[in-house]
Amino acid sequence: MDTQDSFSGALDSNLGLYDDAATSNFEARLEASDSMDVEPEVASTSVRIHATFGVEDEDVELGIDKEAHEDDEDDEEDVAEDDLSLLMRSWVNERSSPEILEYEGATIENLMELVDFQTQKMATQQAALANILRMDVDRVKYLVRSYLRTRLSKIEEHARHYIKETMYRERLSQNELEYAKGYVELEERHVRRSFLDQLPPHLRGLEDVTAEGLEMVPKPDLDAAVFCRVRATVGEFQFEPSEAPIVMRRNNIFITRYSIIRNLLEDGKVELI
Repeated sequence: MDTQDSFSGALDSNLGLYDDAATSNFEARLEASDSMDVEPEVASTSVRIHATFGVEDEDVELGIDKEAHEDDEDDEEDVAEDDLSLLMRSWVNERSSPEILEYEGATIENLMELVDFQTQKMATQQAALANILRMDVDRVKYLVRSYLRTRLSKIEEHARHYIKETMYRERLSQNELEYAKGYVELEERHVRRSFLDQLPPHLRGLEDVTAEGLEMVPKPDLDAAVFCRVRATVGEFQFEPSEAPIVMRRNNIFITRYSIIRNLLEDGKVELI
């Protein structure tokens, strides 16, 4: 059997580690449906772009609904998010960040219980109301599927790095961690059978580090460019040591390196867009 076909078949089998896990089988609970694509709507606010990529540093203020923004700028009361809003924000953050983020297990489980409840309720409602409930259910299905598949895509891209680092292992669900380990094993078995075993022993390593410090294991690019919106006023923030601090106010939007606002994202003070 061709090694590529063997690897593909083994990988398909390994997907069961994630899909059939005892804790929650999301794909089984999400019935097949041709649902609408739901993209989060981004409100128009005052936009401040901060460039930090080797070009001339400057702030550009685009006056979109500026007066309304200034009136609401000091309103810092946190509004409690429902599970759907929280998942939508986590989904956008996950799609926009170069690294895998914390798994929203409790939120997804709550939403899956809601899907089960709404599905049962649809059977007892009139056609018009049932169609409205079905639209809500389809919306949740889309978000859950897209969120999980985004994370799986990231795991496959940097599986070996994620299972090596304690910080990333703690961000994965148990199912995702098992999937990552199985993926690494299958990938290593494939490359060794394909060509690695034919090389000299000193060239067979998969995690070697050169004298110059170059590592064979790929890592997420934490300096990738991202757009972020300030959720709660941060105040003066030092983007670069050589620059003057910039005031980050609520609803300002910045473009910068991910590594600069990484801690702010973890603290929930900014969100990616």
